[in-house]
Amino acid sequence: MKKKQPYGKKRGQPYEKKPPVRRNDQFSKNNSFIQRSKQMEESHRKGRLLNAKYTSSSNGTEIEAALSLLPSVQDDVAESETGFYEQLVTGYNHISTTAVPERNLLQTDSKDNDNLIVPSSDGNSDNDEEDPHAEEINMDSDIYNSFSKRFNFELSSEDIDKLMTKNVKLIKTNWSEIGNLKIEIPQLNSDTESSDYPPPHKITTRSELQSLEVKQSLCANVKLPLSALQSNLFNIANRYQDLYYTQRSHENSEEIRFVYCLHALNHMLKSRSLILRNNEKVAALAKSLKLPPSEVSIPEIYRDQGLKRMKVLFVVPFRESALAIVNNLADLLYGQQDEQKRKASIAKYDRFLEDYSGNTIYFPKTNPKPFDYEQTFKGNTDDNFRLGIRFSKKSMSLFADISSSDVLIASPLGLRMLITDKEHDFDFLTSIELLIIDQAELFMAQNWENLLYTLDHLHLQPKKLPDTNCQRVRTWCLSGSSRFYRQTLFFSSHELPEFRAVLSNKCKNYQGIVRITNIIQHGDIRNVLTPIQQVFRRITCSDMESAFDDRFQYFKQHIMPQLSKSGNSHCMLYVPSYFDYVRLRNYLKNEMVSFVQISEYTKKEKISRARDIFFHSGAPILLYSERAHFFRRTRVKGIRNLIMYQPPNFPNFYSELINLMLESNQNPRDGMADSMSIQILYTKYDLLTLSNIVGSENSVRLTTGKKNAYVLSTANVK
Repeated sequence: MKKKQPYGKKRGQPYEKKPPVRRNDQFSKNNSFIQRSKQMEESHRKGRLLNAKYTSSSNGTEIEAALSLLPSVQDDVAESETGFYEQLVTGYNHISTTAVPERNLLQTDSKDNDNLIVPSSDGNSDNDEEDPHAEEINMDSDIYNSFSKRFNFELSSEDIDKLMTKNVKLIKTNWSEIGNLKIEIPQLNSDTESSDYPPPHKITTRSELQSLEVKQSLCANVKLPLSALQSNLFNIANRYQDLYYTQRSHENSEEIRFVYCLHALNHMLKSRSLILRNNEKVAALAKSLKLPPSEVSIPEIYRDQGLKRMKVLFVVPFRESALAIVNNLADLLYGQQDEQKRKASIAKYDRFLEDYSGNTIYFPKTNPKPFDYEQTFKGNTDDNFRLGIRFSKKSMSLFADISSSDVLIASPLGLRMLITDKEHDFDFLTSIELLIIDQAELFMAQNWENLLYTLDHLHLQPKKLPDTNCQRVRTWCLSGSSRFYRQTLFFSSHELPEFRAVLSNKCKNYQGIVRITNIIQHGDIRNVLTPIQQVFRRITCSDMESAFDDRFQYFKQHIMPQLSKSGNSHCMLYVPSYFDYVRLRNYLKNEMVSFVQISEYTKKEKISRARDIFFHSGAPILLYSERAHFFRRTRVKGIRNLIMYQPPNFPNFYSELINLMLESNQNPRDGMADSMSIQILYTKYDLLTLSNIVGSENSVRLTTGKKNAYVLSTANVK
């Protein structure tokens, strides 16, 4: 009879008892390989160490003093962030590294160690026997690339002040494929970024990819040639500047996803190769001095890590997006594989497919949903997930422990639940070097606050002292300046004020940001089919904070009296913000106004009942939320009067709702064939949302003109 497999706390994972590891074992796991590869140079290294700088010292007392044990860091973290980082810096930085001849480390023969991985002395690196990605690039050729220049640069206090005050240099240029670029480069004491931005060439060969410092192991698996869009976006990302791209579509989504997966994986492999290479140097030094690596004073040039292992964070809305990212990463690492080979290369891939694929919602064949709806909601649309990925040995491990993962793919809701979990800390967010936010417009329909909450918890003081050897942690991590070294890639289908606020207030990359600033010629109004005139009414407000109250007061004073008249029934009141929706619902109830309502929380039975009542003149007003339309795309019939409390956040909803007013959707017995109207309420702060609807030029006229009401139609906008 087969013995039953014991299980641990997680039911789906077999419990594996790990053998105890002695302290010295973790530093000598590959000792036999080291001995074979370096046996011939051991005596020569010792001779250089003793003769280089300390030939006058007969007893070697200076060497012994320099190799004294590092001071221990207290277990109790100081309450203030300044005190915490001072404790780390003063605990590990006051030892002079000049006592160790750097020349010996730099002259280590890299040819003998190309495939040799020495276990790291910290919790931030892998203890793998072999790394397939620590390949060709030696230290001499790798030290001057954009990656090393970025992370070896030290910001001064004056530089940080300039970053906070947004002292930037503006550069405007045009690339044929992506259009107008607005580049903001912080004016630091040291010139960190070139002002030359020539249009890049289309990437067609592997040599061109390698010239952009892409790892050779990835170049072999990249499908060439890259499109012009991919070439432009990768050139920007490879400069390690923030990117704000607002022209994502269902047609180019896969091209964009491939680019940021290539950049993220290339960045992670470079970081990993640097750490493993430095592990070899530290192990060689420790062995030559006959000391454990933890007791060696490591030179400053080997600071190559953050406080935590995780470096890359993907924020996407659905599990389907996470599935596509994992498959792109796997294709870049291992090339095209069948399902069996993919399962062998990726740990727990079966479980991943089970959890992240399928569950596609039903799309009716009669009265089909719009094309963009089917593209958005195909696949698994669960929005509560987080997936840790760890790269080790020859395998890509999914469902890795978050604290020991290299990459995290998560939704805003999943991240917020991780952060608010009292049983676990969120220290893994302290050292994120690359943040990728894709399909940002969908977060507006989910919960925008979840994304803001996550961004506010990046690069905070760790709750616990890191298990990393702080001699290997970069000084700007110890000083709390990690946020200035984070690159953010932000992709959305259109531009909104909330998106700009995130880039302006949450992203402080010291190398600047590239914004795509193309003018919108027409907007979604050109897709309107009904000949009804659309009246745009501007609401005067003094500032952004008072805009919500001013809009509500305008509605009570000017719109509500119109709805009270007998000839204004069959009116849909469309509300983009759920907070405004609740406010209007409570107001209508208090005023004893007859109305029906449909929100994203309304059950199907009540939706059908509300639509029937509204169509047959049972209630004059239908209160309709934008999120209800986003998740259901309900075809509401019988609309004679449409009032948009605010311009839609999704521009295509504008034409969709107005086209519902076609005669084929009306009740012929309601007696209101001649009373049709459309009104849109807006403020000057709705400039970007108006641009998506009426075009950039018309939106400026609406927000800056002398009049407070403007009449537009499809004919005069085209």
